[in-house]
Amino acid sequence: MKPFKPPTPLATNTLMGLCVAVEASALVGGPRFAAQIELLLGLIPLRETLALAGRGDLLLAIVTPFTHMLLHSGLAHLGLNMLFLAWVGRYVEWVTGRWALIGLFVAGGVAGGLLQVLAGPHGMAPIVGASGAIAAIFGAYAVLFSQSRVAPRRVLGITISAETINALWYAAAWIGLQLLTALVFNVGSGGAQIAIWTHIGGFITGLLLARLWGPGPQPLP
Repeated sequence: MKPFKPPTPLATNTLMGLCVAVEASALVGGPRFAAQIELLLGLIPLRETLALAGRGDLLLAIVTPFTHMLLHSGLAHLGLNMLFLAWVGRYVEWVTGRWALIGLFVAGGVAGGLLQVLAGPHGMAPIVGASGAIAAIFGAYAVLFSQSRVAPRRVLGITISAETINALWYAAAWIGLQLLTALVFNVGSGGAQIAIWTHIGGFITGLLLARLWGPGPQPLP
């Protein structure tokens, strides 16, 4: 019997292509151009806060929660994100379909970015990267494809299901790898920085939205 091969992940490949094309444009334009693009299209918490108070650029405040997820802080940042998107995106797309996968990507990116703004509303460093968007797809993958190999546990009198425990392990692995990359490759403006709340917000978004499809095809034990 031939091993099953999921259909061509058109949406996943398209999203990867967009991110790579934007980063390539920034590299070709040079460091100054890349910095200008980050300032213009990156998600700046203070800009969002001022716009909400009626004292900032409303158009950029509306646009940048979407555009920031296509920007990255160098090849290391881009490479790790695209590796994870290629890994989990094709399987999630197989279950949800291409348009839903794109919607999940956008929803996770926006939700994660705005949660980061809420966590630090006066931050001036641009938030860039598809990490929140990919965290949503990663969260959906955790729901759709994880197997329950652990028993439910009680914490502070609350029963935590096996599926939730598995999802938390996925979340810890994803965030840990992102933090490690930030420290090793000095990702982020002004040093090794990472917008942790974008990952948490994106992952939670994926966990919630994946319930629309229920458990996906489970891998063989």
